[in-house]
Amino acid sequence: MNNFGIILLILILGLMQMSCTQQLPQFNGDNAYKMLVEQCDLGPRPPGSAEIELCRDYIIEKLNEYGAEVKLQKFHAEVQGTEFEGVNITGSFYPFLSRRIILGAHYDTRPWADKDSLPENHLKPVLGANDGASGVAVLLEIGRILAGEMPAEYGIDLVFFDLEDMGSYEDDESWCVGSEYFAQHWVGDKPEKSIVIDMIGDSDLRIPMEYHSYHNSPLLVRQVWDIAWQLGVKEFDSRIDNAIHDDHYSLIKAGFEAIDIIDFDYKWWHTVHDTPDKCSAASLQAVGQVVVNLIYQK
Repeated sequence: MNNFGIILLILILGLMQMSCTQQLPQFNGDNAYKMLVEQCDLGPRPPGSAEIELCRDYIIEKLNEYGAEVKLQKFHAEVQGTEFEGVNITGSFYPFLSRRIILGAHYDTRPWADKDSLPENHLKPVLGANDGASGVAVLLEIGRILAGEMPAEYGIDLVFFDLEDMGSYEDDESWCVGSEYFAQHWVGDKPEKSIVIDMIGDSDLRIPMEYHSYHNSPLLVRQVWDIAWQLGVKEFDSRIDNAIHDDHYSLIKAGFEAIDIIDFDYKWWHTVHDTPDKCSAASLQAVGQVVVNLIYQK
């Protein structure tokens, strides 16, 4: 083959690659940010409140709109001396496909802003724009995409966990009650991949590889971070950082291939200042597109 033929072949291959990339569905960060704000407009959403009931209805309405098969998993748990009824919500897309991916996020918010710099705020509830609403918003926007186009290989289960954020800082096992119940009561084959998305709305986003994720499911971590690299999403940092007791850890203990996409370095965590103005559509876009590409790439 002469030089002209080689150049022509390279151009054709490049165009084919661009065409494949362009065919992947596009995540809409503005849509996701709108859903983040809509959750916050309901008010703080701690377990047992009227506001979390409204948020639950909001999530279910969206899932029904997108044509998901919706299931509610109700459970009772005692948290810090109080009995609660929790509800995990699952929206399944293409349930006839045997190969599955779980995408999870928690939808409750912390009842106490006990990391606030002002002691008088410690008994006030957290609005949870980043810690709660951001993960839910990304999942719901992915649900909108799934409603329009079936992935080539995987059915998707969007799982919204309750009772994640009422734990004690001195007791790791007191967190993530909803995902613990979900994992312990799982029946059947486990999904091939499980990804929890939490605290990814921060306008100053940096997502390192979470310690438990990397040591349990290194190949899935590498797959997700490689997609981010291919897309030029620099918010995904290749360094391994904090070991975080998040909803993915409940899944890991039960034998799931599970990872956490999280930016835990968030100045407003568990304060009254965790509000939508600290979040950005660009951050939601960055994370959402990486996950969409994972779902739809062949």
